[in-house]
Amino acid sequence: MGFPAIIIAYIVSISLSGHGEPATRWAQRWHKLLSSRKWDPRLVIVLFALLPAVVLGIVLGLIGSRVLAFVVSVALLILAFKSGDQPESVADYRRKTEAGDDQGAWQLAVDELGLERQMYEPGEEGIEEGIQAGLAYLYLERFFVHTFWYIAFGAPGILLVWLVTTAVQGEEADAFCHQVKQALYWIPVRLMTFTLALMGHFAHGFQVWLDQVKDFERDDRMLLVSCLKSALGPVNEDNQLEETLSLLKRTQLAWLVGIALMFIFGF
Repeated sequence: MGFPAIIIAYIVSISLSGHGEPATRWAQRWHKLLSSRKWDPRLVIVLFALLPAVVLGIVLGLIGSRVLAFVVSVALLILAFKSGDQPESVADYRRKTEAGDDQGAWQLAVDELGLERQMYEPGEEGIEEGIQAGLAYLYLERFFVHTFWYIAFGAPGILLVWLVTTAVQGEEADAFCHQVKQALYWIPVRLMTFTLALMGHFAHGFQVWLDQVKDFERDDRMLLVSCLKSALGPVNEDNQLEETLSLLKRTQLAWLVGIALMFIFGF
């Protein structure tokens, strides 16, 4: 039931607005409490992320209800995909920049388009490259990573990745927490960037992907951005965000088609 759960969660996520869900705040408070105990970082991750995922898997296995597993999976996928419609946000960003509202455009980019707050100032030259990178990482973090681990391990896979990602976003995240996140993102980011090459300029994109993927310690954000740019090829700066979004959407669609085929043929 993987494909229907993903489709339902995706439709719901783009229909929602705002960032008012409390689950992320609750999880961050729980992680902060565990971190304040000054325990070994490995124990904190086990208690915070691994144990809940294992318990969820055991409970779903003991109950044995496919309907319950489906409902839990949809709920967790909605939580992971988060709310927001990036194409509409890009259009809003364009309207604000054209109106000269640099502060409003910057705030929108930070809130909705993945721009790293500390890297750019409102109206700064090159800000759209930051938004381009932020958009790609949003799709990786919200859709591709969680979808991969859902297909691999079901609802427990979603919960594990969501908890680790949530922990990394907090101030208490240590080096080990980031290492666990990088390990969980390692396969999905490489599959995503390969699909970007397939959906974009394959000849150049694939060669860059092949060169980059050999570096096993390559930072996932740097790998994603370099492969994205090569897959995009030369684009007009005025349409950079729209072209980026189009490529990301095609890549997302390719994954959905692949998952649908797996669902149809019973893999």
